[in-house]
Amino acid sequence: MNPPAIELVRSLLTGPPMIPEPRDSRCLHCGGPLPAAAQEGFCCAGCRFVHDLLHEEQLERYYALRGDKGEAVTAVAAGRDQKWLEPLEAELGRAEGLHRLELDVQGLSCAACVWLIEQLFRREPGGAGVVVNPALGRIRLTVSRAFPLRRFVARVESCGYLLGPKLKSEESPSNGLLLRMGIAVALAMNGMILAISVYAGLSEGPLHRLFLALSFALATASVLVGGSYFGKTALAGLRRGVLHLDLPIALGILLAYASSTWGWLAHGLTTYFDTLTVFVALMLVGRFLQMRLIERNQKRLLESDGAEGIYTRRLEGDAVVLRRAVEIREGDTLVLAPGDVVPVPAAILGGEDASFSLDWVNGESAPRVFRAGGTVPAGAFLSGTRALTVRADADFAAGSLVDLLRAPPGEGRDERGGGYWRTFARVYVAAVLVIAAIALGIGYLATHDARAALERVTAVLIVTCPCAFGIATPLAYELVSAKLRRAGLFVRSASFLDRAALIRTVVFDKTGTLTTGKLRIEDTSPASLLSPEEKRILKNLAARSTHPKSAALAAALGTDEFAQELDAREVTGRGVEVLHEGHLYRLGASAWIDPAATDGDADVAFGKDGRILCAFHTVEDLRPDAAAEVHALRAMGYDVGILSGDLEERALRVAAVCGITPEKTVSGKSAQEKAQWVREHDRGDLLFLGDGINDALVATEATASGTPAIDRPFLAARADFYLVTPGLSPVRNALASAQRLRRVLGITLSIALAYNVVTVALSCAGFMTPLLCAVLMPLSSLSTILAVLFLLGEKVPAADAAACPLPPPGARLRTA
Repeated sequence: MNPPAIELVRSLLTGPPMIPEPRDSRCLHCGGPLPAAAQEGFCCAGCRFVHDLLHEEQLERYYALRGDKGEAVTAVAAGRDQKWLEPLEAELGRAEGLHRLELDVQGLSCAACVWLIEQLFRREPGGAGVVVNPALGRIRLTVSRAFPLRRFVARVESCGYLLGPKLKSEESPSNGLLLRMGIAVALAMNGMILAISVYAGLSEGPLHRLFLALSFALATASVLVGGSYFGKTALAGLRRGVLHLDLPIALGILLAYASSTWGWLAHGLTTYFDTLTVFVALMLVGRFLQMRLIERNQKRLLESDGAEGIYTRRLEGDAVVLRRAVEIREGDTLVLAPGDVVPVPAAILGGEDASFSLDWVNGESAPRVFRAGGTVPAGAFLSGTRALTVRADADFAAGSLVDLLRAPPGEGRDERGGGYWRTFARVYVAAVLVIAAIALGIGYLATHDARAALERVTAVLIVTCPCAFGIATPLAYELVSAKLRRAGLFVRSASFLDRAALIRTVVFDKTGTLTTGKLRIEDTSPASLLSPEEKRILKNLAARSTHPKSAALAAALGTDEFAQELDAREVTGRGVEVLHEGHLYRLGASAWIDPAATDGDADVAFGKDGRILCAFHTVEDLRPDAAAEVHALRAMGYDVGILSGDLEERALRVAAVCGITPEKTVSGKSAQEKAQWVREHDRGDLLFLGDGINDALVATEATASGTPAIDRPFLAARADFYLVTPGLSPVRNALASAQRLRRVLGITLSIALAYNVVTVALSCAGFMTPLLCAVLMPLSSLSTILAVLFLLGEKVPAADAAACPLPPPGARLRTA
């Protein structure tokens, strides 16, 4: 078949291939595709920052070690809790001489990452040695008391990695499987060496009997070492009422071993021990590849220790003591620093109002003012500039954060998508048993010889062992998952691709998922109307405020010309002001500066002595490809909606830009209400994407879930996959790939079925011999493997939505 014909067949079976991006449309840092609205060659601000940092530090060798393709840099969430460092700093301060510290690290992907962290470590004083373990995601430091631990953590995290306390287990389930696989492969190789002599004509004598006995011993060891693994997992599935895929494998191994042993010991029949040892080894190889892939993706993230990982400061007598949040009891007085989370519902002490971000409560980072004496919900972040004391109104165990942080992890839902495979396993096992019984009956009726009938049954059990989904299927999952990983999507749950093939509804959270979650100044030109002195004061006011709108203004105008002498004061819920040279300058809401102001929809203004000098519009950017991806998903036939805790007006504004109808937009829901909505609308076909801790309950209720937020481990540890790209295109690739995978697996199972029809007929007719089986069985495995490689060998296709006009890139949403 000529190459054009091959491509035609491939396209008919799998759909159109993805067109590779031209080299000049790649990000200068991560090598990923650039969105249409990208500027200066970077896909996101994080990549640009790290690129500049590496050049400033003269660490450009990182790119030579890494190669062309890296990963986009996910910005660290503002207010990320770093109190886990305090016990380690105290431990280091008490150390005499050199001290060893171990930290978990997130984001290691290649030798370049290891080299970069080692170089950053060597530039700090007091460091004696560093060992970076990319397989486990662990850094081991040997340092003295002079080592600046907090500064080292900050520098590593500024390069796009995340550090945390040592939580990852060094024990891995695949380590035991690796040992089993190695032993089984060695047994299979020796079994085949012994079998060659029999196939070559050694049929009698003491040497023949010795080789048969050794083959029996090797097969017995193979069944005990490798077959027991599949037996345990099959029994565990049966106890849960699940027909696991390992059931037909375990049953085939057991029956083939039992019938071969009985035939050899009782009747002196030719055995299939060598074929059995090879089969066990191949099954273990396939399972190891599948398990190792999922573990690698899981180890790449920081481990989530849920509620145990939240720290707070409690007032105990005259001392402020760092405590785990699980120790908090009703009536305790807590001391909150700016950026700290409120672990339990708490009342504000003192006479001043305070501003809190409800990012974890409803997914919104815009602060809300709480009056003195008012109750702040658990999960709120203090967003002011001063410390605050609050009184706990409940025990931590009774708070709402417990349910969110202790939700079961995503990998515990792997049986949800197993309906197709459970049905196949049930039918396959029943069919094998029926065929074996028929072969026994046909053999005895045709020969009236129990030995000949038993030999046919053994042949049937051997040739019907499920090589197609024991070898080719794990390979297919590995190929698809590896390509999704290169595209920026990391699969964490073994059954995600099975469930993804069933998806018909895709529901997005709004802030941080469809949008970037960050505010930006739409136009800075009004600042050009200011005098140099007024502009200097504006920059200083913006730099001194923690409000997201002020932070956006500071980022747009820069933070140079910082004036230490300015004594700015933040007015909770209104803005920031300073009295300078007899004039009162204010930055905040227009009505606060001038109650009579009518400045349209400008939402942040700068004024002097009650007169507005300039005003700005803040916008919340969509992710670079959000609107286009939503449009493409709808063109593919998916039902797309929004499920948000934000206000209805904001949710509808995002929905309109993305092309989502108001009927498909749900807003104003709490975490529990969002989970209830999913329970009511998920019919085994819903995919949810969110980014906040308030989405943890939803993620565990949906058929499948994912997150673009990997800066905190709480949600990523509960989702089926996570993204490391600034855009959402890998989600569409994953859905298309899941559909393609199911088609390819259908083809491989058809090949296996055709093989079984032929070999079962030969076995029932008495023509199957150990030599013929030893030849046909590898050919069956090879044919299914080649089919998988042929059909999945190209790049993962994106669904073709080119015929549909896409919305303009870089859509922006004005904030209220």
